[in-house]
Formats: sequence, C-alpha cells, structure tokens
Amino acid sequence: MASRPKTRQRAKGELANEIARAIHVRAYRPGEWLRQIDLEEAFQATRFDVRAALDELAVRKTIEHVPNRGYRVTEIDLETYRAIRDTRIILESAAARLVIGKMDEEAIARLDALAHEFRRAVQKGTRVEQSEINRAFHSLIYAHCGNPVLAETIWSLRDRSRGSAVTVWASHQALLASDADHHAMVAAIRAGDGERLATLTTHHITKDLIEVNGAA
Repeated sequence: MASRPKTRQRAKGELANEIARAIHVRAYRPGEWLRQIDLEEAFQATRFDVRAALDELAVRKTIEHVPNRGYRVTEIDLETYRAIRDTRIILESAAARLVIGKMDEEAIARLDALAHEFRRAVQKGTRVEQSEINRAFHSLIYAHCGNPVLAETIWSLRDRSRGSAVTVWASHQALLASDADHHAMVAAIRAGDGERLATLTTHHITKDLIEVNGAA
C-alpha cells in the first residue's frame, strides 16, 4: 500500500489561493462537489487546513457551502456574471491608473519577460500554462497599485467569475489578441500612460471573457 504524501506547512490563505487557482484553470468545474479527502491528497494538506481554506473560499464566493452536503464550486447565472465583469472593469481600470509610476525598471522588465513567456505559451504551451502565466502577469501589475485591498478584491472577483458558463480564450485568435494586449500594456506602463493602460485593461476584460451562448 502506497504511503500518503506528507503534508506541508503553508502561510495563512496560501492553500485557499492554491485551490482557487485550480478552479481558475477549470481543474474543478462550476457546480462540482469538492471532497475534503480528495483535496487533502491533491494539495498534501491536513484536514484542518483544507476546511479552513474551504471556509475562506466560501466567504470569497469562489465556492459555496451547502448545509449537510458539503462544498461545491459556485455556479453563477448570466446576470451575475455580467455584473462581475462590469465591476471588474471599474476596479481594474482604476488599479491600472494607480500603477503608473510605482513599477521600477526591474518590475517592468519582469512584466515584459512574462509577456514573452505568455507568447511562447500561446504558441506551444498548454491551456494551464497559458492561464498561470496570464495570472502572474496581471498579479504583478496589481501588486504595484499601492492598495492591497483593491488587488485582493480584484482577484476575488476574477476567481468568482470562473463559476459562470463562459469560455476563456474561445479561439486561438483570442489568445493572440490577449498576447498583443499584454505587450501593449507593458509599453503603456513604460510610457507612464495611465489612461492608455486603463483603456487596454477594459478592452482586455471585455474581449477575453466570451460567453458560451454568444450573448454580449
């Protein structure tokens, strides 16, 4: 009988973020039930840590707790999805303006490197790699907005939107468009153009999240 993997220590909230990232790349689908024992094995975590992470994700509304049943990935309707998208546009365009002047050359160089990593992933990588690099790219930007609560709220909404019936990057053309946006964002930050960055961010959100049924 194979031995169970050892659990490892994590900072507060880290396991919740790991599970959220798994939901983000559709390792767990909207409406799917999350078995605690499976999560313990998948993330090499204790029962206590898994339960704490699930409770935190329920507060974020990334998942929902159903009394006497357990936890499942949140399913949201089209109206709620649109509200999340519109709120993201407001918050992320505001954060984009705040970033200007706060990223030093080293941070901008790292952002540019991530943009090139995403381009390589578009050409040869998997959807998981594309999603992870995309998240790292935007995380680096919002980490420099000077408002950690704003950045946390943005990611909470982005993760929550994964419970909707949407297809991210529904085509290779959509991936290429996102790639072009990333490089344009780097250029806007280098130029100190907050309005340009905010416009690109709005366009990026509207374009990248395409609803399955084709509704606008």
